[in-house]
Amino acid sequence: MPFIYKENTKMNNQIPYIPARYYFKILDILESRNITTEEILSEINIDLKKYLSSPDMKINQEQVEKFISFCLKFPRNYDLAFELGHSLKVSSHSLVGYAILTSENLEQALIYISKYFSLIIPSFKLSYFYHTDQSMELICEPVIQIDTLSLNFHLEAIAVALHCTIQELVENRLLPYHIFMSINEPLHGYRYAHLSKVKFHFNTLKKPSFRVQLSEKLIKQKLRLADEGTRKAIELKCQEQIYEIKNNIDLVVWLKQLFSNSSEIPSLEDCAKLLNISSKTLQRNLKEKETSYQELKNTVIIDKAKQMLISSNKSMIEIAEELGYASASNFSRSFKFFVGIAPTIYQKNIKIYN
Repeated sequence: MPFIYKENTKMNNQIPYIPARYYFKILDILESRNITTEEILSEINIDLKKYLSSPDMKINQEQVEKFISFCLKFPRNYDLAFELGHSLKVSSHSLVGYAILTSENLEQALIYISKYFSLIIPSFKLSYFYHTDQSMELICEPVIQIDTLSLNFHLEAIAVALHCTIQELVENRLLPYHIFMSINEPLHGYRYAHLSKVKFHFNTLKKPSFRVQLSEKLIKQKLRLADEGTRKAIELKCQEQIYEIKNNIDLVVWLKQLFSNSSEIPSLEDCAKLLNISSKTLQRNLKEKETSYQELKNTVIIDKAKQMLISSNKSMIEIAEELGYASASNFSRSFKFFVGIAPTIYQKNIKIYN
């Protein structure tokens, strides 16, 4: 199920911090453009010396957004996202990168990228599915609230980085494929024409995201450094890191935030995949916290309904449709069951009170 971001809302600290290594790559680009970053790094409390001695340092989403906002206030940085994506190598992704490099073929590598994307950049998710002709489609979209400027920057940087990863893995055996973007064509759109074997299609998706379409022949390309033993050993380390992250978040708060940020609430299976656990394990963990997936889902849906009834001019039919109900009457019955009064009466009472 697709996720969509909401604007102008503060991020919850339950989302795992983001590896700083990608943003420090930007420093070299800024330096080459004679832009000093000491002031902004100090403002957002990032210690460059600490990073140099601890390359696995992580930063939060607020720091990321402030840093990107600072960078993009300089007109000459209009192509910064492209440059960042283009500068990243498979090895830039630490442990996940080495699991990718040692995969059997491109398909397996892409599955590993999807599986451990939260270790690369936890504010986004990468999912995949297959078409009837066995071609593969990847979808990258945000899973938390991100301001528009930072969101579009990341979508472009991730898309370019993913292309460079695919090209690095299959080398001169790369076959033509397509990437569809929600963002408008950037000022430097001409640079995309020089990327090998890929065609970018801008402003083709309604929701903030990008999609990658790859043929069966392309994803079956063998990788030169394939090594099953090494890959399995590295994957164990990746799983340990995922386990650490899971233990450091409040699962209930995290799921509520995820649901609140979704235009369509993700299924139990989708949530489990994001956490790299089985659906049964997720259900068991929630039961231990005396709640359930359905209970959390109902809570968030009713909260969304209340917000729309209070602050929007949408009709009951529009609200019902947006919340995933089959009809306005179904929505009305559900709302009355959880709140105790019909949505029309709730809305009327709020207006009278105000």
